[in-house]
Amino acid sequence: MYDAIPLDEIRARQEAIRASFGQRGLDAILVVGRSFYDRVGDLAYVSNHFPPFPATVFAGGQRGLGHALLLIPASGPSALLLDGWAYRREMVAADEVEASPDLPALLVAVLKRRGLGGARVGLVGEDILPLAMARALGDALPALELRRADEVVRAMRRIKSPAEQSLLRRAADIAGSGLDAAVGALRGAGAGQAEQLTERAVCAEGIARAMREGADFVRYLRVHAGSWSAVGSRWPQATERPIAPGEVVTLDIIGAYQGYQFDVLRTTVAGPPDVRPAPAHRRLLEAVLEAARRAVAACRPGTPCRDVVQAANGYLEAQGYGPFARTFMGHGIGLETVEEPYLTPDDPTPLAPGMVLCVEPGVYVPDGQAAPGGPPGPVGASIEEEVLVTEGDPEVLTRFPAQLWE
Repeated sequence: MYDAIPLDEIRARQEAIRASFGQRGLDAILVVGRSFYDRVGDLAYVSNHFPPFPATVFAGGQRGLGHALLLIPASGPSALLLDGWAYRREMVAADEVEASPDLPALLVAVLKRRGLGGARVGLVGEDILPLAMARALGDALPALELRRADEVVRAMRRIKSPAEQSLLRRAADIAGSGLDAAVGALRGAGAGQAEQLTERAVCAEGIARAMREGADFVRYLRVHAGSWSAVGSRWPQATERPIAPGEVVTLDIIGAYQGYQFDVLRTTVAGPPDVRPAPAHRRLLEAVLEAARRAVAACRPGTPCRDVVQAANGYLEAQGYGPFARTFMGHGIGLETVEEPYLTPDDPTPLAPGMVLCVEPGVYVPDGQAAPGGPPGPVGASIEEEVLVTEGDPEVLTRFPAQLWE
């Protein structure tokens, strides 16, 4: 079964974009997208196309692989420009589709054919348009005026429609299934298994479960134990390092379901259920858990992003963890893992119903330092919830338990 956003909804987005042209003085909008697991959000939102090829070096006649473009003119048919024919026509919302391994040359040809060679074109995706493609446009169409127009699409993307919310709920459930399998593997640490449990073995169990439950892909399941829990590094996602009972372990799973992302993080201790956290580790885990609860409770309409951060970090500071609390404390999520708004101490953006956020307060104590009452570093903990802002109480989309220790 293909459970996706209805194409009529996507076409309605295109019409809403066209309606903004007059006030912006635009003749067309050009939306840039990159590989499905990378920066596809703007393009997928307005076309439902997910470029399947990895973004690749420009060489010879192969220029622009791993990219795609949607041209929406003020009048006339929309055009989806692809790096090749690897797509399903019934799944995309575009009036016309053209493909070429030389994407800059195709774009130039289409703009000329449409009489837009000297037009005012709003660019959505300035930060990912390859410089080589921009140069090709400038050389071939010197009268073309590209104007930054990211906000045309991204303001719409911040508020998730009911259909998007449904997909994000399912994605969060898949993330929970993957974490459940990973935690199940951790419960075997030190339980007499034939071989020592490793980060990689835990990672494999979680990814396999998430894929069986319907994930498009799992970008990574970060399994970091002991001193690695303090690093927050995404690479490598897991190693052959043995996991000992009682060690603090962070589990961070990221992937997608029907294009809509999941990003859920949990921290616990390894070992059978009768293994308890050391007192200093328990204090850390429970402080982060309470900080997450307070941040989630703050996710209400009109609340500035910075106040969500303060709700968590103010509590952590009172517990003595202030110097070690993370300041980038979350982000929006949707067709990309990290979307606007960003939860940072200086972001005044007010929350609005329909926003979906990843709220992830954390504490990372470096080597040689310790909070009052411990634990000494290096050690870290974070708990991440996916939250839908509603007119009333926030809805926590992640139903997998946040407290995984006794």
